[in-house]
Amino acid sequence: MSIVRSEGLSEEAQQVQESAIALVRTDLENLIAEYRRRYGIHVGTDLARELFPDYSACIENKLKYATAVQRSAASVADAVFERILSESIGGPALFTAGGTGAGKTTSITRNAATRQALREAVVIYDSNFNSEKSAKQKIDMALAARCKVVVIFVHRHPFEAYIQGVLPRAVEQGRTVPIESHMRMHRDSRKTFLKMRKLFISNKNVSFLVLSNTGHEAESFTADIDYLEAVRYDNEAVIVAIREGLTCALTKEKITQALYEASCGSARTV
Repeated sequence: MSIVRSEGLSEEAQQVQESAIALVRTDLENLIAEYRRRYGIHVGTDLARELFPDYSACIENKLKYATAVQRSAASVADAVFERILSESIGGPALFTAGGTGAGKTTSITRNAATRQALREAVVIYDSNFNSEKSAKQKIDMALAARCKVVVIFVHRHPFEAYIQGVLPRAVEQGRTVPIESHMRMHRDSRKTFLKMRKLFISNKNVSFLVLSNTGHEAESFTADIDYLEAVRYDNEAVIVAIREGLTCALTKEKITQALYEASCGSARTV
């Protein structure tokens, strides 16, 4: 298995990256088995990161080493997905789509129109759906396994998604997303979802659904494609607003300096 290394890591993080790659290469079968024991049919890179001891040891390590184990974790998640499909005799394959902090799983669970799809799925791939190549490849794999594909996009304004989604999760779990990466993820996931819908629109075994997550704890509304296509943001204004929110959280000592700097990334100079 070929795993491309991330660049720009510290010396310590590079060592963690090499350790993670070596573990995947030498012990993939045990990693797959342990993943499935812990998480069942729910497949995702975020969950797969937890299999790497250097990352999962503590919250501080999750902040430092998330990027270092990212690609190894993605390789494990892909291998688990392939294994589940190879054992499948059909049934729904559900993919989540949407930007970081959108509240994808929560929204799908609390919406009656999508909750049933979640219950019936033989595999649930929890992703942002931000890569066109990867999205098409995984849909094709699910169709080849005689699965009916359901892709559910959850939309949430990127400011709310960061302040109410990404940041609380970072405080609790230690893993954050730089602001500019967050904005790129929201842009690319929407673009990929709309492109995949056009590509597979004539395939009766593939369906695409949109949910609007208002941020209300008990609501998630079904929306249409026109709604998603009409979404527009002032990118720079949102970046500034998120940065201000992070600064406020730092001032009130709700987040650490390390978390603040990792979250702002290059947006500190915007």
